[in-house]
Amino acid sequence: MPVKAEITQTTINLGRARVALTILFFVCLGLTIASIFTDVGPSFTKCAAATVILHFVKESAVQMAEGKKS
Repeated sequence: MPVKAEITQTTINLGRARVALTILFFVCLGLTIASIFTDVGPSFTKCAAATVILHFVKESAVQMAEGKKS
């Protein structure tokens, strides 16, 4: 008999948050790269700062999700 893993609403919400943060990170990374070559959109420093902050938030969310599993 296979063992069923308990999936709670909290686990589902953490998974959705991780996916949303990953998507936002890559969008911000794309804007950062685009801001190097064009003057359309925010400046490079704003994009780079937002990318770094999103990276830290994304890694923190991953660590929080892993801490709940153990």
